Amino acid sequence: MTNSSTGKTMTAGGVLAILVILGAVAAMFLALRFAQSEADRDSLVWQRQMAVVINSREVALEEWLAEQKKVMARLAENPSLRIYLGNITAKNAEATAPSQDDQAQAAYLENQMKAVALQNGYVSARDPDYQVKAELPQKSISGLALTDPAGQLVVSTPHMPSVIRSVADFLKRGAGSEVIISGPYLAEDGTPVLGLIAPVFGVQDDSSSPAIGFAVGIKKVPQDFYQKLRQPGDTSATAKNYLVRKVNKAVEYLSGMRDQRGADLPPLSLTLDGGNMSLAAVYALESAGENTGGFAEKVNYNGEKVLVTGRKIKDTDWVLVRTVDSAEVLGAIKARKRTIIWIAGLTILAVTIAILLVWRHGVSVRVARSAEQQRILARKYEKLSHFLQIVTDSQPTAIAAVDHDGQYNFANIQAAKDTGLARDQMMGQKISALKGAFISPHAEQYVRQVMTDHQPLSVLEKLPDSQLTIKSDYVPLNVDQEKGVLMVTEDISEVVRERELKEAALKNLVSTLTMVIDSRDPYSARHSERVAKVSLAIAVEMNVDDVTRDTANIAGALMNLGKILVPRELLTRPKGLSEKELATVRNSIMKSADMLESVEFDGPVVETLRQIRANWDGSGIPEGLQGEDILLSARIVSVANAFVGMSSARAHRAGMDMVQAATLLLNDADRIYDRKPVTALMNYLENKDGLDQWRDFGVPLPEEAK
Repeated sequence: MTNSSTGKTMTAGGVLAILVILGAVAAMFLALRFAQSEADRDSLVWQRQMAVVINSREVALEEWLAEQKKVMARLAENPSLRIYLGNITAKNAEATAPSQDDQAQAAYLENQMKAVALQNGYVSARDPDYQVKAELPQKSISGLALTDPAGQLVVSTPHMPSVIRSVADFLKRGAGSEVIISGPYLAEDGTPVLGLIAPVFGVQDDSSSPAIGFAVGIKKVPQDFYQKLRQPGDTSATAKNYLVRKVNKAVEYLSGMRDQRGADLPPLSLTLDGGNMSLAAVYALESAGENTGGFAEKVNYNGEKVLVTGRKIKDTDWVLVRTVDSAEVLGAIKARKRTIIWIAGLTILAVTIAILLVWRHGVSVRVARSAEQQRILARKYEKLSHFLQIVTDSQPTAIAAVDHDGQYNFANIQAAKDTGLARDQMMGQKISALKGAFISPHAEQYVRQVMTDHQPLSVLEKLPDSQLTIKSDYVPLNVDQEKGVLMVTEDISEVVRERELKEAALKNLVSTLTMVIDSRDPYSARHSERVAKVSLAIAVEMNVDDVTRDTANIAGALMNLGKILVPRELLTRPKGLSEKELATVRNSIMKSADMLESVEFDGPVVETLRQIRANWDGSGIPEGLQGEDILLSARIVSVANAFVGMSSARAHRAGMDMVQAATLLLNDADRIYDRKPVTALMNYLENKDGLDQWRDFGVPLPEEAK
């Protein structure tokens, strides 16, 4: 009997030992996965921080360059300069010597260019030529000049360097109508300079005519340009931001660097092998050229391993590079991962040993088994609770829990820091009694809602009197018949700001393209703007989702973009077009879709443009596309386009009465148009003050009245 009992005990002990080992292995596996997921999350946090900084520096550089271009553009558009250069070009063509009036005007223009050069940093007020003439020869470093089409100087500020390189760069890029930037390159004294070239057109010419000369500026790269590379408040100890470009098969570093010995290298003094794919600058050039904006671990110019990303600077051959030492990034991530693994391992080991001890003690001392089990379990839960506290404290989010009375019964370290109290001081306090940067003023209301509905609630809100935007998740809890709510709050201000910047850039793009469209066709000026406005009104009236609403608005604004490919004489001839010419104009919508194919929109803008001419009964283009298979955004824009076309005044006819136009659309509903957007349009006209808002549609524009 004893042997049998002992054997059963040993068998039970063996089974228990196997189960405990398997449980420990499973728990360790989960702990390792958790540690890795935390490491991955930390890596994404670093990447997001790098992306925010480099995007900020990219915008700062592009804004600085835009200001420089404005100066040259204003100079090239100066009427006196254009008239004088036109006269000189004509006389050169006729081999006629300049008159005294031309010489006087040249002197006037030189003084005017001196003033512009002084105001915009092309020359220094300390230059002897701008004060008292000096005996010593001056080096030709910077200044402003006016040249003929061959790049020969006509008028310039004193000590103006050669402009042949800058003009050659302009002609190499296709000699367009925009100001371009050449350089930076080294002047004769080794100073980095930038060339800015603007084509000058005759007074009666437009941008399609050949330039009669060039306005050229050679400018020292100022110190404030390099200051744009520095991110205010950068928290990284090893981060570097610098500019590079690819020259043949080499990488040229445009900004000043610091070598391995700590010595400063001036700008344009460092060139490395452009074929070395392990080099951080080479990776940034490749990824920025592909518009991927990726991240990778590479070797920096000084031999250090770094995490790198890059951005292409608009209208230049420059790439902005940001690097952070791998030791700073990965060191902190690996240390935290090791800490999590060690804590998990020790906790699992402690729990495993505790279970085995409980079993052994139960076998030998059955009388004290119940008490001992309670003690071990208490230790187990205490350790697990401690482990939970460690895990939640390692999160960047504020995590807290309240009971059914709305009183705090748990908080991680981030939640406590936000309130300025110790965790034990928070316990038992009501939400309304505490203040914090990340505590929503409506938190108590959200908690009551979750307690009532027993459903999780996610809220995105911008806090009042603050620049912060937070995302809060409220999760119902039910533990041992006790109800409560878990609150997790995260600061997403940077993500929201980045999205707002993207949306602003898209709006600027749409606005610019709309201006280009309207400038090409005076008989349908503002047509695109009106179609976008009516499309938005219909979409709002139909209560469609945000993506469909924005897609209809953008597609309406850009539907006539393809008209820039239509000969201008067809657009300006109000009637008498042949069928072939009419087909060319009508097919411009498809050209609009083709031109926007590579532009990234949040909604199906390109697909909407391709379906605007689709009819409800399938008789339109694309052939056979009908009914609900047509995108809702395309059905809305189709109605808006037809309405604007009928109600807008033209040079050869007056605009149709809006109610009459809407009635005609309704007559074609369920054949050409979807009835729902037509009905929404009529409701907007009659009940939402649409007739008054759009009464200017029927008024001819000044261009049409000519």
